[in-house]
Amino acid sequence: METRFLSKVDGWLVPVMVLAMAGLLGALIGVLVTPTPWPVRVLVAAVAVAVILLLFAVFRGTCYTVTEQELRIVSGPFRWTIPVDEITAIDPSRNPLSSPALSLDRLKISYGKRKFVFISPSDKAGFMRAMERVRGGQE
Repeated sequence: METRFLSKVDGWLVPVMVLAMAGLLGALIGVLVTPTPWPVRVLVAAVAVAVILLLFAVFRGTCYTVTEQELRIVSGPFRWTIPVDEITAIDPSRNPLSSPALSLDRLKISYGKRKFVFISPSDKAGFMRAMERVRGGQE
């Protein structure tokens, strides 16, 4: 059985993402309407479009799936697969390190030898119940 959890999204993150995308669009338009060499226009356009698509993909596609054997984490084009039996601890955190989490209300998933990732399921209690079920209550 698979259980999927969407990422919680902090309210301040939405305007930050919108402003970042608007700034990139502004830079793109600025370069396209001013007399600049075509290689510069192509480079700026490609970078701006790629970053906008990446931001949108991460913002719309961050989720966590708990299966009987693994925890799958997806954040846009980025993917992690963590075997459930390698998870050593799940602890609350507010660590702002870059991670597949759209909120600072996070869980630190420790696994393997000193590896960890931060996630922010919108239903933390449901996520913890699903993890306890597949891990057999170990912690």
